[in-house]
Amino acid sequence: MKLHDIVTHSTLQADGALDCGTAFAISLAQRHQALLTALVYEVRLMLRTEDEREEARLEAERARIRAEAERAAAAVEAAAAHAGIAHDVIVEQPSAFGIGEVLADYARVRDLAVVGVSGILDGDARLLAETVLFGAGRPLVLVPETSRSFAGHRIMIAWDATPAVVHAIAGAMPLLQAAREVIVVTVTDDKSFRRGQSGVELCRHLGRHGIAATFEAVERQERLVADVLREAGTAYGIDLLVMGGYAHSTLRGLIFGSATRGILERPLTGPILMAH
Repeated sequence: MKLHDIVTHSTLQADGALDCGTAFAISLAQRHQALLTALVYEVRLMLRTEDEREEARLEAERARIRAEAERAAAAVEAAAAHAGIAHDVIVEQPSAFGIGEVLADYARVRDLAVVGVSGILDGDARLLAETVLFGAGRPLVLVPETSRSFAGHRIMIAWDATPAVVHAIAGAMPLLQAAREVIVVTVTDDKSFRRGQSGVELCRHLGRHGIAATFEAVERQERLVADVLREAGTAYGIDLLVMGGYAHSTLRGLIFGSATRGILERPLTGPILMAH
């Protein structure tokens, strides 16, 4: 299997540097010789007023947003060209609440999406991630500020035999096949999986795809599942965590499952590939 195309959400940091997600996506595309689609947003201000001064202020803000989008597009273009990768830089004009839907639309016809995360996944960043993760049907890679390039030598799979992690593994297959080492970790309370759900069977399946994977069962004891996964990832020195993203709906939105919430409601320690 091959990674053919990636889409990312591109912005500029205060110092003019590209965001971590775009830098990571360029590195990933370079490593896998994939096409990168970088989306830059010129958010539309829909407000109108008959007050001339207020309208002038709004027009000045629109000009600022347009100039910022042009700078971001130029920065991505230059970085992608320097990396020698095939790329498309597309300026979209969504409303402030439509950014996630635009990214999800592109992600549906790409192999995976990449989004940079600054600090805790909250507010607009969480809305963006939720929209793509639960609406696009494709894997989403969340990237912290500490990960501006993709190594992919050592990948850990958080295996709980759910459909979500099965989808994540399918989406991550090109990355798994290119890795030097894959560790399948199951967090358990001395509960046994049926044979078809076991991490050992998953390792055998991955082996048939040319992936040398090893299995480790880790007892949860009194710890949160998310803490066990974080500790295991640190102990193994992983470059990427592959896991399922689970949530259930409420009248007011989405509530992540406990393991997903435990991972995402703290600053990320490394890139995570998730699927629903």
